[in-house]
Amino acid sequence: MPEARALCRKIVICKVGPLMRNDKDLSERELIALVQKGSRVAYQEIVSRYMKKAYYIALSYVHNHQDALDISQESFIKAFRKIKSFSTQKPFFPWFYKLMKNLCLDHLRRRSRVKEIPLEGISVLEKEREDREMKEVLWRGIASLPFEQREIVILRYFQQLSYSEIAEMTEKPIGTVMSSLYYAKKRLKKTIGKYLGFE
Repeated sequence: MPEARALCRKIVICKVGPLMRNDKDLSERELIALVQKGSRVAYQEIVSRYMKKAYYIALSYVHNHQDALDISQESFIKAFRKIKSFSTQKPFFPWFYKLMKNLCLDHLRRRSRVKEIPLEGISVLEKEREDREMKEVLWRGIASLPFEQREIVILRYFQQLSYSEIAEMTEKPIGTVMSSLYYAKKRLKKTIGKYLGFE
């Protein structure tokens, strides 16, 4: 994905050399500590680890390739500016996700006709042989879910996160996550079932 690789280069504003080979083996906590001391090189490594995941989550929300790239980039820039307040005792991505989710929501609020987003060319399912029409029906079904249910469906099925990871990222009890997912699947099954003529 050349655009995602370009994203990493855009984040690091100043010219820096590549990380040393052993630096690539540093833990996330060690990299963040270096970033907090001002290392843009270390942050470039953080971005390279998470840029694809960030792009696909943003795409799941906004359903537009360029918007997802822009929001991903803006999220990494915003995270870099706030990184000194981040606790290295916690994992980076749940914290980053909350920043990016807020940017996605702001973007959707600014867009007046969210339901008219063109769905052609969306490749979040990453299976080109998936039936295009069924994919559109599925995405419309996901878009029609209440936001909390939609968020959990995206994190569970498009990012393959565990219930505990979703609970941490959304700051909800695991029981609430499981319940929301259950009702979301029920609604989606009804939507897709109608399309297939089962109801």
